[in-house]
Amino acid sequence: MRNIRALVKKEFFQIIRDPSSILIAFVLPFIMLMIFAFAINLDNNQIRVGLLIDGYRQEMNSLVSAFEGTDYLHVTRYTDRQSLSDALIAGDIKAGIVFPNNFAKELMSGVNAAPIQVLTDATDPNIATFVAAYVQGVALNWQKIFQTEKAIGDMAGIEIENVVWFNPELKSQYFILPSSIAIIMSLVGMILTALVIAREWERGTMEALLTTKATKFDIIVAKYIAYYALAMCSTAFCSILCIVFFGVPFRGSYIVYFIMSSLFIATSLGQGFIISTLSKNQFLASISAATFGFLPAVMLSGALFEIPSMPKAIQWVTYFIPARYFTTTINNLYMAGNIWSVIIPQGIFMLIFALVVFVIVYRMTKERLE
Repeated sequence: MRNIRALVKKEFFQIIRDPSSILIAFVLPFIMLMIFAFAINLDNNQIRVGLLIDGYRQEMNSLVSAFEGTDYLHVTRYTDRQSLSDALIAGDIKAGIVFPNNFAKELMSGVNAAPIQVLTDATDPNIATFVAAYVQGVALNWQKIFQTEKAIGDMAGIEIENVVWFNPELKSQYFILPSSIAIIMSLVGMILTALVIAREWERGTMEALLTTKATKFDIIVAKYIAYYALAMCSTAFCSILCIVFFGVPFRGSYIVYFIMSSLFIATSLGQGFIISTLSKNQFLASISAATFGFLPAVMLSGALFEIPSMPKAIQWVTYFIPARYFTTTINNLYMAGNIWSVIIPQGIFMLIFALVVFVIVYRMTKERLE
């Protein structure tokens, strides 16, 4: 422990003396957060929705076909409201369309408006707004066709009841900013260790460390501790900006947020260690960090692009992207709260990633110069 304390102290002195570490930990996240907040807009296609029909009647066959035949919605049928709600909470669907028992009766009566309930997950407000408007358009278009085919003169109107979950204000920043923290920390955590340790190899300080009595375990743990503290400060800085400056609501537990962030940061730092050990060059380390850290986090984490809309082969690749699990976790903590059925599996996967990466780092680090 004395060796580790001394090495951690040495790492903190090095961080303080090196302005690039401060720039990476605080200035880079600030710039990226501003870009994510003001410059991103996404289109919607093949949105996953659930369909629940209480008291199914023959007249509704064509209406169900109208929803299932569209290119913009991927419809899954549910048999009860509880399973629909569970799927919406878990993120398996983005909206639920509920036809109540009295829908067909009210529609044919010509007296009262026939109700349709649309439940939307508004963590992404663009999707919520799109689904609500599209459901109304499909229903009204079907009604006109149905009246013509059946030669029905008077038919009650259709009343759409929109129920917005998780983000009732429908602000896109509430969805984009928490997701962007996962992307930003993927890059920051990886660069902090990749560039700094590569610089040590270039300057010869790593060789000097290897000649001391400090063991390989001491060196690795000390660097983990020092850069973990810096990366967690960076995460806190981004979170404060989101919550205080942009007003993004946080509905979960800060303790859970701290634990899940710690697991993800440990994984990112470990990936940076691996890059620095393989390249031992700052230029190669920076290129590798962007290639293996930032780009997969942007493209394959689900932060900006829906994973179910990707090809099956790419969907399997996303299971090996740690940012996927942190993105899911952080969105739930900000928008919905502590949804344990979602958070616990993500935490287990991130813990496995963190341990595997640490073992790889330990095995790859050499105890002597070659």
